[in-house]
Amino acid sequence: MSRTTFIPGNHVDTNFEKTGPLREKLLGEITRFERQLNALKGSEQPVDFGMMQTYKELIHSRREMLDQLPPAF
Repeated sequence: MSRTTFIPGNHVDTNFEKTGPLREKLLGEITRFERQLNALKGSEQPVDFGMMQTYKELIHSRREMLDQLPPAF
């Protein structure tokens, strides 16, 4: 009789789901935030540095998520 023992932290949970839809969503969000950031920079209104930083952080976080996705199938 063969017995398999589970040892926490010693296995790889491979997800073979297609990453295309998530990749597209992240790219769309990055593009949208970059456009909003550029519009904010080119605005005649007083500069809102807090909002500019927020867009930069949103863009950065989505790029990091995109970089961590497994290759698309």
